[in-house]
Amino acid sequence: MKTMSAAQLREYREKEHEKSYLLIDVRQPVEYEESHIPGSILLPLNKFEEQVEQLPEKHLVFYCKSGIRSKAAALTADFFNDTGKDIYTLDGGVMAWNGVTIQGLPSFRIFDLKKSLNEILIDAMNLEKGALRFYEHLLKHCQMGDDLDKVMEQARDGELGHAKIIYSHLKRIAPDTLPFDAVYEKLDGDILEGGTPLDEMIKLLDKRADQLAKQSGLIKGEVESSQKRNKDQIIDILETAISMEYRAFDLYRVMSEPVADMAEHYSDNSLKHAYEEENSLQDAFHALSQAEKAHMNALVKTLEQILSEG
Repeated sequence: MKTMSAAQLREYREKEHEKSYLLIDVRQPVEYEESHIPGSILLPLNKFEEQVEQLPEKHLVFYCKSGIRSKAAALTADFFNDTGKDIYTLDGGVMAWNGVTIQGLPSFRIFDLKKSLNEILIDAMNLEKGALRFYEHLLKHCQMGDDLDKVMEQARDGELGHAKIIYSHLKRIAPDTLPFDAVYEKLDGDILEGGTPLDEMIKLLDKRADQLAKQSGLIKGEVESSQKRNKDQIIDILETAISMEYRAFDLYRVMSEPVADMAEHYSDNSLKHAYEEENSLQDAFHALSQAEKAHMNALVKTLEQILSEG
């Protein structure tokens, strides 16, 4: 068993492929729902010993509130570790983690888990189309400047790429599926990756833009207030996009590992059996979580650059 600091965990997650490790929260469900590190799987300590031998052969990183419970889990996992995989515990737990956390459970309601594999993958394509439409709206209606437009164009094109990743897995399990363009054209793209309806998010952004305009207009002269309004709006847009991508990452990452306490979200065993018998769905969600991570990093770096300019 090894100990990992919060900074080391951030660096580890940036470098490691999402398919190679599991981040496991050993707190209670109410703690997890209140706030958790994106992409972590819930496996409460009181259920851990009975499920530890069922964990996949991957590197494991455990965390809790302060690092006490996660040490107990890591020691137990180390005892059953016959393959030499790395086992870590987050020193200081969530209290030491100063990165992004997410409130609420991953949006499992987005996917009807009674559906077939084909239908679940098409639902995932619809989420990606919703994100593409979101970025298209920003490019059309928000004045962000050439550099930021390029960032948003890359994000938009990335969402189309994500949909094509999903389609490749869909085609593999259902060779008779219509061509990508025919499937994609029929999708509404009305829900964003975090589960929010697209029209609600656009209305919220427009409302906040109006509020920022009124606030900045009361502070300084017309030219300066226009500049400040534009910068504040850009920051708001980027933070909204980052939040959406983090929630998408959280959902896809947890969906890629149908293990541990998440079993309660599977209303029957059909999907779990599908995971065990067919790797396409699991591979698709792993690929998506890896792609979402790249999106998050690009958007975060852009936001940090704008904030550092003062």
